[in-house]
Amino acid sequence: MEPVLVSRLRRIRFGNYLYVLPVGLSGGFCLAWRDHVDMEPVSVSKNLISCLVFSNPVSSPWLLSAIYGPVRSLEKRNFWDNFHKEVDRFNGGWLVIGDFNGVLYREDRHGGREETSSSSHMINEVDNLGLVELPSQGLKYSWSNGRGASKEIKAKLDRGIANSNWWNLFPNADMKVIPQVSSDHSPVVLNSEGCLSFARRPFRFEAIWTRDRRSHWVVEHAWAKGFHPNPSTRLRRSLYHTRRGFSFWNKHQFGKVQM
Repeated sequence: MEPVLVSRLRRIRFGNYLYVLPVGLSGGFCLAWRDHVDMEPVSVSKNLISCLVFSNPVSSPWLLSAIYGPVRSLEKRNFWDNFHKEVDRFNGGWLVIGDFNGVLYREDRHGGREETSSSSHMINEVDNLGLVELPSQGLKYSWSNGRGASKEIKAKLDRGIANSNWWNLFPNADMKVIPQVSSDHSPVVLNSEGCLSFARRPFRFEAIWTRDRRSHWVVEHAWAKGFHPNPSTRLRRSLYHTRRGFSFWNKHQFGKVQM
């Protein structure tokens, strides 16, 4: 590992780390944690570093996977086709967080060409595993190509997704995307306690929406999108997509109602 990076990690009291070395100027990432955090390494690969977390909560270990998603289309397909194997040997809570190098929803990208079919492998695998995205606030997009005006491309590439067992441990968890400093990616902060610490205004359903016939379509689409064989996962996914759907519809079609 690069001595400079090790020195910087130790300077900010991150004495434990796992890493993947870059190839030339591409790839390479690191997962680091402090001494008071009880974590046990499980696996390290080019795109995923996984550890069991024992210290929060102590009675229920859960799997943390830090991701650096593949960039090339073929590598994306191969990675996501085998993604489920990471959790096959562990049936507890699972959180995947980091740079996915792809978007889950059309509104997660602004500018440039739409995502290619390679993103469908990621979307299908996330759906099949019943993983639900953590709600986020702050900046809408976590990455920018740094170009001005018509050439600028922004996207939400960094996120967290979790299974129902993890949500049962942290039902109020969310994330915050904060302004970038020296990278083309913005830092993403996970808060397991939820929106109270971030002072986020909670979502509220507006009764006036029901006067518009299109509101029923929003609900139908959200619950169809949230389908999953597991009932608790299906409910959580459907409610998540309903909140997201109404927020988008209210802003772009209904005429923004203050929520």
